[in-house]
Amino acid sequence: YMETTNKYWKGLDELHHEPEFEKHRNNEFAEKLPLSKVLKEDDLELSSNRRDFLKFMGFGITAATLAACSRSPVRNVVPYANKPVEIEPGAANYYATTCGGCNARCSLLVKTREGRPIKIEGNSDSPFSKGGTCSIGQGTVLSLYDLGRLSHPVVNKKAADWKAVDAAAAAAITSGGAIRLLTGTISSPSTKAAIETFIKKYPNTKHIQYDASSNGSAIIEAHDGAFGKAVLPSYNFEKAKSLLSVDADFLATWLSPVEFTKQYTASRKVLDATKPDDFLFHFQFESTLSLSGANADHRATLSPSQIGATLVRLHNYIADATGGTQAGSSSLELAGNSIKLAATHLAKNKGKALVICGSNNPDHQLIVASINHMLGAYGNTIDIDNPSYQYAGSDKDMINLVNEMNGGTVGTLIIHDCNPSYTYPDAKKFNAGLAKVKTSISFSTKLDETAENCTVVAPTNHFLESWGDDMPKAGYVSLYQPTISPIFNTRSTEESLLSWAGVTATHDEFVMKFWKENFYSGG
Repeated sequence: YMETTNKYWKGLDELHHEPEFEKHRNNEFAEKLPLSKVLKEDDLELSSNRRDFLKFMGFGITAATLAACSRSPVRNVVPYANKPVEIEPGAANYYATTCGGCNARCSLLVKTREGRPIKIEGNSDSPFSKGGTCSIGQGTVLSLYDLGRLSHPVVNKKAADWKAVDAAAAAAITSGGAIRLLTGTISSPSTKAAIETFIKKYPNTKHIQYDASSNGSAIIEAHDGAFGKAVLPSYNFEKAKSLLSVDADFLATWLSPVEFTKQYTASRKVLDATKPDDFLFHFQFESTLSLSGANADHRATLSPSQIGATLVRLHNYIADATGGTQAGSSSLELAGNSIKLAATHLAKNKGKALVICGSNNPDHQLIVASINHMLGAYGNTIDIDNPSYQYAGSDKDMINLVNEMNGGTVGTLIIHDCNPSYTYPDAKKFNAGLAKVKTSISFSTKLDETAENCTVVAPTNHFLESWGDDMPKAGYVSLYQPTISPIFNTRSTEESLLSWAGVTATHDEFVMKFWKENFYSGG
């Protein structure tokens, strides 16, 4: 046993026998908290050293918590005077709706408690998305409660009401000049009908669809040139035994990743133990490692500038194997003779092969269409008779619109579900044209880059607050239904267009009437 002679002090005040400390020595917390040293009152920035900060955080918070132990005030829970039948406190309700997070439009089940959405899951009854969701869809419930959402309309940079918005819109669309409606892809049948109603009222209106990040435009243009059908095909991965993806991350971002993931995983299962090789074999050629590339059986790297030469070499290999016609010439070969290896495997599985490409070059997509035609993919792994409507944007139409705006012929520009001031490749030219438009109206939910440059901002509802419908693919229709009343002073885009076209029906009434006339026989 050794007796220690060390002496410890609680702080500098005790060491120096400060009068204030000696006065309160017998109190529970004798040392004064250094709040004035740690925090400035004006901006709450740290103004002291690390030691004082740790002393405050360690000792101070613990002391304040213990010293403040007292009974909280009683708060009584007031029950409903007239409880809604569909709400049971503490019990969750689930609403089937459609996701508005991206163009894929997957089917959802939204979990709500006391009338508030709190969790999103996929709807397993959907033959399209089959219960799947992506990270974007999962996160959309957060955007519903985002305080960055516009809580009211804006006219000429000032807060306004909907009467002011309607008055500004009426003055603009009746003042002459071309009216242009610029939107993202519209795959909703009832929304298309609402737009047609507006165009019928104002024939000088033209609807342009624009997709910020998609190669749908090139694929549609290529199929129009190759088959005379300007459509985005439906891809059937579950029917394929050989797949080559050239710089297309179909499991994460390309076109309809949730749908493709479900098909892909189903085709990768070995269903017959006597046929261990009877499953989809996946080749991936890409410039950077993607989720799809990480799951591939054979992966090779290429630079974006090599995509065209890769496709030409692949085309000619398959033409040799199937009796097709050569297309140009290319001597490129990727590591491990990957192009020849992929071509051999694809040709061996003719009728059950599929080639996709993430390039937005129409010439590249024409070569891909020719390859798939030689492989017998159309009618099997590719369906152009029942196409996808998830992407309908036209790069050519967008270029023409920007030229019109800069030419000063557009009197009114109405923008919905896109932000070209940020996403358009030549945003500077778009913004220059936007400045020449007399009246610009944005339906943005936030004051984004495009909305900031518009004269009128008429914030639309969040999709979880809305009625509506959608047709992401031919033969498949889904519905939107509100899971909560509008949180802010917003109004749906469709209701605004219908109101400006002189239609008195509300958006939900318009949707119901549209479905009775178009989807239910006998009214």
